[in-house]
Amino acid sequence: DDTITVKIGVVEAAFAALKAGDGARHDYLVAEAARELTDIDVVVLGQFSLARAAPSVSAAGFNNRVITTPDAAVQALRQLVHSSA
Repeated sequence: DDTITVKIGVVEAAFAALKAGDGARHDYLVAEAARELTDIDVVVLGQFSLARAAPSVSAAGFNNRVITTPDAAVQALRQLVHSSA
């Protein structure tokens, strides 16, 4: 089955915590929001500021199924460089 279902979650309090300088709370809130998602295969942290929460999300039970925007961007650039070499 090639169907992809997207579930979107927004954790406004996490960004507020990050802006207030509380990175640990930010990461905790993001991980808790991810933990509440059901029936998913992959978590995509779709903003650069969320990348720092990837270890916490992985530890919340998603293991290697967390994609961050910076990692995805680097992977895409590597593919472009290698395909044009």
